[in-house]
Amino acid sequence: MPINFIPNDPMAQGGPQMRQQKARATRPASRAGFALAKAPKQKLYQPGTPQFLFWQCREAALMTMEAWELIDGKLAAWAQGATNAKKLKLLPNEGQEPNAFYNRDSFSFFEYTSGGKTTFSGASTDIVAHEIGHGLLDAIRPDLWSVNLTEAGAFHEAFGDCMAILTALSDQETRKVLLAASPDLGAANFVEATGEDLSEGIRVSTQPGLGPNHAASQPRHAFNDFKWQLPPTLPASGLPGVLSREVHSFARVFSGCFYDTIRNIFAGFPNKTEADLWLAARTAGKLLIEGARKAPTASRFFQSVGRAMALFDQAANGGANGQAVRDAFARHEIALGVSAMLSPRAALAGAAPQLRATRGAILDSETQKDVLNRMGAAPRARLTVTPLEIGGEEFAEAIHFREVPLTGLSERLSGVVAVAPEPVLIGASGTRSAIMSAMPDANTTNDEVRAFVESLLESDSIEFDRPRRAALTRSAVAETPQAASAPTHKIVAHGGKKVIERIRFVCSGGCRYCQ
Repeated sequence: MPINFIPNDPMAQGGPQMRQQKARATRPASRAGFALAKAPKQKLYQPGTPQFLFWQCREAALMTMEAWELIDGKLAAWAQGATNAKKLKLLPNEGQEPNAFYNRDSFSFFEYTSGGKTTFSGASTDIVAHEIGHGLLDAIRPDLWSVNLTEAGAFHEAFGDCMAILTALSDQETRKVLLAASPDLGAANFVEATGEDLSEGIRVSTQPGLGPNHAASQPRHAFNDFKWQLPPTLPASGLPGVLSREVHSFARVFSGCFYDTIRNIFAGFPNKTEADLWLAARTAGKLLIEGARKAPTASRFFQSVGRAMALFDQAANGGANGQAVRDAFARHEIALGVSAMLSPRAALAGAAPQLRATRGAILDSETQKDVLNRMGAAPRARLTVTPLEIGGEEFAEAIHFREVPLTGLSERLSGVVAVAPEPVLIGASGTRSAIMSAMPDANTTNDEVRAFVESLLESDSIEFDRPRRAALTRSAVAETPQAASAPTHKIVAHGGKKVIERIRFVCSGGCRYCQ
């Protein structure tokens, strides 16, 4: 028996309509999958019913996993730190909130009614793919979870939007409809726009703090002209069309780079068929995934990923798509300068690093001491050293974790610190160790971390000790029809210190003061 399925977003303009199709098979037990409630019978349920929502959310999640595995191969497990490495909960409707989130235990979606409109975030393939995208990135780069830097958080959000784009383009009907409307992908369209239905629900909401001035009241567009700027120079939040350092807003710079990479690769095909479009999308998707895997976690993480994408293309494809990548990033004013990334910059004390498959990367004590001194690290600080292969070349990645005091940003953050990685690539110059990347600067790290935390404060994204309502369970909806947005961070105690840590990624970010 077929099910009804919406292959994009319920309010996507010009996209494929709801269709009847056979439900996808449950994922094999040997791969990362989902834990769901008991399935209703497969029937042609109508939107707005719990049964439709179950099958719609499930199908969208499986479609996303299918797109990923067509690009990157089988995914065996979710992230280190996940509640269940094989199966994460897929929760189509967890209560009243204009949002969705991923928290290493579940992919959670909600319903929201206000202004005469009811929205189900789990009914949007865009939004489901976005949240699954967080989980997929977490599976290959679990270290990004705890990075307190704007570009790392924004990349996570952009990656979710990129997975929504790739999931849409994995569908043949979608590609045909898209090319009929925009043959060169050079116009706004239903694929590069994500989350239209949820954005409309936020726009028409009468709840204080939401409405047409909320940053999430318009869909995010990957076809955009946003230019990269230093995050600390941007406002902490802003109106929908304003670029701010809030991670969902700033993410649009990178999603723009990715969408333009697809456009540039596709432009090189003479016939520009729907099959060519899927090949261009798969090619760009593979570059994105490998770039995400290999990129050092620097403050300028967008540039780091772009460089890793170009270097992977050089090693895997002979540089066939290098110009497409460089031009895409340059359009958003991110200069990649790939050749400079792998050149020795300064000699270090000590012998060249040892890179052994069985023992990882080894730096001698003289080299480690020299690196820590150059970083201005605190006494007794240590480096985390791992091997890293980029573009066919091997390095040792040495990471110092700096504790940045947050006192002065808010009374509630007095005595709290945020930890940020400071990576440096170390290679060889003759028999000596040598710095192969930009050296981290303590002042820059402090500025970047504090600017990031300011944006968390602005969007009310930190869970403090005071009671606050996060997303409510369905049983509580009748008592409290509108819940406060779920926070993304909280304060925890580690070794006698108060440290800010991430607890989830949420779909919609904004500003309390944009009314």
